[in-house]
Parts: sequence; structure tokens; C-alpha cells
Amino acid sequence: MDNTTITIKKMLLNATLTANLDTLKLYIPQIYDIFKDYNPLSSGVVIDDEGNIDLYNNKQYVYSGNSQGFAKEQVARFIKDPLFFNLESEKNCDSKILYDHERVLKAIDTKREREVTSSPIFNEKRLDFICMMGVGLGYQIEELLSQKQVQHLYLCEPSKDVFYAMLHCIELRPIFEHCFANGGGITINTGNNYDDMLNGINDVLKRVGRFYLPRFYVYKHYDSVTTDNFISKLKDIGYRLTFGWGFMEDEIIGFSHTLENLKHGYKVCKKQSEFTNSEPNRPVFIVANGPSLDFSLAFLKENQHDIIIVSCGTTLRVLLKHNIKPDLHIEMERPVEILPFIEEIEQQQKNSDIKLKDIQIVTLNTVYPEILKKFKTPLLLNKLNDAGGEFIETLDALNVYARPAHSNPTCPNTAAALIISLGFKEIYFIGTDFGYVSNDYHHSKDSIYYDENFKSQVKEEMDASMNHGIQRQGNFRELVFSNQIFDSSRKQIEYLLSINLDVNAYNCADGALIRHAKPMRIDKIKLPISSQSKDVFLEVLLSDSFDNKAFTRESMDRNIKQILYVLKVTLDQLMLIINKEVNSREELADLFSAQHELLKQLLTRSEYKFNYWMIQGTFQYLQTYIMNNSFMYDDLTKRNEFMNHSLLLFRKHVDFLYQELVKQF
Repeated sequence: MDNTTITIKKMLLNATLTANLDTLKLYIPQIYDIFKDYNPLSSGVVIDDEGNIDLYNNKQYVYSGNSQGFAKEQVARFIKDPLFFNLESEKNCDSKILYDHERVLKAIDTKREREVTSSPIFNEKRLDFICMMGVGLGYQIEELLSQKQVQHLYLCEPSKDVFYAMLHCIELRPIFEHCFANGGGITINTGNNYDDMLNGINDVLKRVGRFYLPRFYVYKHYDSVTTDNFISKLKDIGYRLTFGWGFMEDEIIGFSHTLENLKHGYKVCKKQSEFTNSEPNRPVFIVANGPSLDFSLAFLKENQHDIIIVSCGTTLRVLLKHNIKPDLHIEMERPVEILPFIEEIEQQQKNSDIKLKDIQIVTLNTVYPEILKKFKTPLLLNKLNDAGGEFIETLDALNVYARPAHSNPTCPNTAAALIISLGFKEIYFIGTDFGYVSNDYHHSKDSIYYDENFKSQVKEEMDASMNHGIQRQGNFRELVFSNQIFDSSRKQIEYLLSINLDVNAYNCADGALIRHAKPMRIDKIKLPISSQSKDVFLEVLLSDSFDNKAFTRESMDRNIKQILYVLKVTLDQLMLIINKEVNSREELADLFSAQHELLKQLLTRSEYKFNYWMIQGTFQYLQTYIMNNSFMYDDLTKRNEFMNHSLLLFRKHVDFLYQELVKQF
């Protein structure tokens, strides 16, 4: 190729780079800042001896001179057989349906299953949400958008060198405009590992709506260790994207429990700025019900008079069976079904010197009041991302009450959030296995799950949840098995510790590794000597760190009337959006998107946050179930009928929920 042609090609590449930098400066300035003066290290765009534009990486040409032809062939294969996240909806038999929420979701599934039994051939004209793993030179992006309407495009490129090379080859502005025209946009994640890129997916879904999950497409442009790890990790922990949204009936229950607990005069934990912990370095032992608890009981019993012991949920039964009295007991589950567990422990202690009334309980505000009454002077911790918690916030005019993050999904999370909120800096995790070596031994042998006299259904459900589907790095061994609940709980502990790096945490459990918690065998613990009595210290600390001054009957009644009125107006606006006949799946997605945008606006003002947390879970579940099932129809007439029928169920269910809320309060 003559020098003139090569010069022209180089000029075009540089002109494309300049135009793309201008586009990024306009739309994603943080990405522009990375590449405005970028110098590649090991990879880049090149012109080969034949004049072809190629990507040079690891001392070789990636496309062998056929980058655009490769893109066409790859897009054709993707359209014929796309990779997408398959959302499996949970099925409940009629005997297990407790809420109207479950009945409606099952009705949606049942109608579709009656009409369509197999997944149709891929023929969607619009791809609502696609994650492209690896961008290369980007020609496949142009090719895909020439054949399909793309709404939300998430570009993941681990190598900044490769992304910089792509900026020379395709024009980004038409791609941005294409996505904008379809009501979406572009998100770019480059230079990060696959964990960051996976977290980015969750961030996009939070921004645009969970109902995009049923056809979350993954386009892998090239094979590499990073891209393969990304796909593997997505399959492994993708459940986190669909886990624990909550629903309105559950929030109504939690709100009613919150009100009753406040009206009983139970005190709420304050922020650290409102009190002083005189011994922040005093060690606290958070004790959970994992298998390794059995090997820690001797230590706890021997040292119980000197150390602060915090029991978590079902752990209480085991500790009391071994005559170990915890200083604090933590509960966080809101259902009334927890009460039989507590009553069984109460019966167990009938002939013991240690009674439940001798034990200090701290719970999330949502816990069933009858459980709290079984214990000594109940105390509350305000729950984040919860309607009842938002109600407490509306009463907290002086901003004195704590509301720690990462207090879910299990009792050890609540315990850790509480202990850090109380200002403690030395935490030992005992029995917090978050996993198991054998699925026959998933809790302490003295726990209720191995009691032949207790409900067989509870034990069967627990046993069924234990499998070898998830493996995690062990704390004292190479690997342990885990499940979704355990794994999510462990991850939340890690998040909590990562934002409290001044806390020294030690993991003494023979289970999963907890990042930011130093592995420590229990026989290696060296206890400091304290001059102050443990009981006197805790009595003073809890007296100073909890109060109920803001929660008068008058202020609560006044706020309830106001929030019910505002909630009714909000629900009317949301229902108005879907009170129409839809004629395509794309139209349905756009209506759900409009609802999602209105829901997000509720988070921008403090007086509307209660509304958001009261209703967001119900909306996310209904939107996602309807969307998931609509993709199963290839007969567009039947699909439209299904969608409109489901929207009617949606509207009726929301009206029913509001009437139930009014009846309660």
C-alpha cells in the first residue's frame, strides 16, 4: 500500500479519536478524563501490511486483517443464538401461598404456562438491555445496531488499551443517539476487574429497572481469562440481582410491628455522636449457629463472665443448652412464624436458672412485638431500606438515631451493624460459617434443625437449601460449600467491614473466608483484662446509646395520616401510567420504565421515601414477572392479550394492598 493511502487512514483514525473524545466529554466526562491524554502500554490499533485496520495485542494481530468481516459473522451468530440471563421464577404450591402477592405472581405464571409451554425462537426487534463483554475495535457494535434496536448498552472492556484502540475505529455519537432514540443510553466500564463490572450491572438495573432482567443479553466479543471469568461469575452469583426485593404486604407487617414496638415505649439506638463508649476496644463475640460453633462452645463457656457475647437468632437455643448466657440477643426476622422458635427455647429453660426475661434483646424495628415481650427491656435498631425505618426517620427531627447499612439478610448482619454502631472496635466472629463442609452438617448439632421433635417441614426446607452449587474460599481450609442466603449474608458483612476499616475483625469460624476479617483460631485469642465489670459497663452503655424521646403517640398518629394520604396520591399516579391497553412488548417496557422513573423520584425527597420502600418491591416483582412471561410468546396477539390481562391483575392487586393498609392503620 502506498504511503498516501496509509497517511489518509491514519488521519481518519485520529479524526475518529478526536470526535469520540468530544462525544465522551459531552456524555460521560469521567471516561473522557481517563482517555483525553492516554498513552497505551501494550495493545493498540494498527494498519497491517495489506492496509487492514487491526488490533495488535500480545504480539499478534487479533482479527487477522478481517475485523469488520469478523464482526458481521459474530453478530449473525449472536442473533441466531443469543446468550441471555435466564430468570427462573420461584414456584409455590397453593398450600404455601400466604399473601395475595404470591397469588398474583402465580396467576401471571399460570396463565402463560397454560398458553405457552416452550421458549420461542429469538425474534425480538428491540434488545432492551445488553452487556457487551469486550469491545475490541467495536465494529460488532455498529453491526448489531444496524440489525437490532438497542435500548440500554453496557460496554465492558477490562483493558484500557483496547478501549482506547476502539476509540480510533467507530464513531460513538451515532451509537449514543441510537440508544437515546430508543429511550435508553450507554454505560461504559473499562480498566476494571470482573467484580467491578458485575457490580456495574447491578448499578444499571437499579437505575433503569429490574424488569430488564428477564432478557438481559450478554454478548462476549472475544475469549480471554477475564471475559470467561466474567461469564462464570455471572452464572455463579447472578442470583444477587434478583434477591430480596421485599413486597408491600411484608412492608405492611413490618410497619405495623414498628408502630406497636414504638408505642410500647421501646428505645431506639442512637448515632455514635450522641453517646460515648468508654471501652471501644473491649472484645465483642458475635456468635452464629454454624457447624463450627460446636467446637467453640468450651471457649465461650469458660470465658463467658469476662467477654461480651452476642447471640444471633437460632444460636440462642444452643448457647442456653450449654448454660451460656449471652449479653445481647439479636433478632431481625419480621414474620410471626419466628415465635414458635422462641417459645420452644422458653420451654427448654423452664427448669434452668437462665430465663429469657434475664436476657437483653435488641431487634430491628420490624420484629414481631410478641417476641420482644419474652425478653428483658427490648431495644430497637432502625432498619435501612424499610418503610417502618423511614417512618422512624420522619419522627427523628433532631437526627439522633442510627440507621446502619448492611444489617440484612441474617442475624449476624444485624449483630455486626449494631456492635459497630455502638462504637466497638474489636469484633470476633464465632460460628459465622456462611457455609459447610458437608450438607448433612450445616448448623450446630444442638440447633433446632436437628431436633426430631420440631417441625419436619422447617428441617426439610433447610436441608433442601443445602447443596454443592456454590463454593467459596475457606477461612481455615481451601473450599467450603455455601448457598444463596449464606453467601449474601457473608458479602454484606464484607461490605460493612469495608466501610469501617478502623474496626479490627477476626474470623474464628471454620467456614467461608470473610474479607476484612483476619482468620484466627479460637485457641489463639488473647483476652485483655478489663478493670470495669462487664455488666456495669453494658448497663451504662445501653442506657446512654438508646432512647425513645422522639416517639410520642401524637406525633406518630399525625404522621400516619399524612403518609397514607401521600401514598394514595402516589399509587394513583403509578396506576394511571399502566391504565391503558398495550400493543407491544416494547410499549409495556416503556410503561414500566415510566413507573420506575416516578418511583426513583420518591427517593429524592425525605417525605416520600416511606412511599418508595412501602411499594418498590411489589412493583419490581410484578413488572419482572409480567415481562419475563411476555418473552415466552411468539404469537404477538396472544402476547398482547396476556400483557393486558396481567396489567389488570397489577392494578387490582395494588388497589387491594392500599385498602389493606388503610384497614390496618
